[in-house]
Amino acid sequence: MSSHLSFDFTRMRSSSVGRWGASDAERKKIAPRLRDAKKEVLRIHESREQGWMSYPTDKDVGKKITSVVKQMNAFQTCLVLGIGGSDLAGRALYSALKPSKKKLVFAGANTDPDELFEIVDGLDLKNTCINIISKSGGTVEPMASFLYVLSQLEKKVGKRNVADHIVATTDPESGSLYELATKHGWAMLPIPRNIGGRFSALTAVGLFPLAFAGTDIQGIQKGAHQEFQAFQSESVEKNNACQYALLQYLAYTKRNQKIQIVMPYSAQLKEFGLWYRQIWAESLGKKVNRKKKIVNVGPTPISALGATDQHSQIQLYTEGPNDKTILFIEIEQFKNDLHVPANVFGMKELVQISGKRFRDILHAEREATSRALTASKRPNGTLFLKKITPGSIGALFMFYELATALSGELYDINAYNQPGVEAGKKAMHDILSR
Repeated sequence: MSSHLSFDFTRMRSSSVGRWGASDAERKKIAPRLRDAKKEVLRIHESREQGWMSYPTDKDVGKKITSVVKQMNAFQTCLVLGIGGSDLAGRALYSALKPSKKKLVFAGANTDPDELFEIVDGLDLKNTCINIISKSGGTVEPMASFLYVLSQLEKKVGKRNVADHIVATTDPESGSLYELATKHGWAMLPIPRNIGGRFSALTAVGLFPLAFAGTDIQGIQKGAHQEFQAFQSESVEKNNACQYALLQYLAYTKRNQKIQIVMPYSAQLKEFGLWYRQIWAESLGKKVNRKKKIVNVGPTPISALGATDQHSQIQLYTEGPNDKTILFIEIEQFKNDLHVPANVFGMKELVQISGKRFRDILHAEREATSRALTASKRPNGTLFLKKITPGSIGALFMFYELATALSGELYDINAYNQPGVEAGKKAMHDILSR
């Protein structure tokens, strides 16, 4: 069992929400398919078809990142330019772990000129390193942003000094960005060929910016590896990621619950919800299955934030169509132990919160929301993290990567390609070429 997180899915079962939840008979019937899914995920790991499961134990990547961090030691800010997994992973890790040694700023995920101008205008470029992330070097949004930033950097430090500021995270052997970095002498970090963008959070894509800002990336890697080890050793009936993938699959296929919500009760995990949204949508939304049969399959992921979205979304989830599952994430211990002051105004309406710890109020809000949903027969589960640490965040990312891979096997689709995205990219290149 994972030492960092636990999964309570009691309220996703029929014993709690009636016909809207998974029955023990359903889970037992599909268990052989889940075991086959696990075997296939382990097979692609062992064959190195996919490298994201083994990467947390790759000591070389840690050494390379440490070396480049030392090269960039003179700078106090790093501007990270990426899109998709090359952007969302770093944002999620930075927001969760909040390293304070140095500052990270993110751009490149959009070509909004006003946004980019505002970001770059607010930087001291002489004191900033630029981490451009693109596996191919041909992704329009981050590369367009990079070229603009490069032009502004040259004005500030001169062409001869630009190379000292740049880190290119890219394909280690070929591609436009690789060629540029090689030609101009920029520092480089690898994106392995057998790891796709949305599974790259625990590679240099996510880890270099965090290491630059002062995070213990070995802790992240260790937590991720521990979660993977639990997946390897536990039965599918006992493993968190296996049961999460199974319950979401049954909800989609048996009860038409095609909207799957992740709602952390922690502001630090708000950006993680956006990362979840991408990996779940791009990996599982597919037109054809492995037999090339048109299936148009895929759950719709939604990111919410507790307790904020109790007052914007929960009304729909409680009384609207019963076409959703909800997964809460609760942090048991927070860094700051704040208390509400005693009721100095003497108002009876404030007695219930007088002197209470904020974390206890937040926990009560999560539990109350879960109970209300359960009373309305809405399936919901909770993922518990003891506290936010590099280890627990590494475990959380690996949990969702494993659940995504398992889900792909259950749906019998390729979870690692993205033909729908590529079609849009091609159309954009055609338009820009004209």
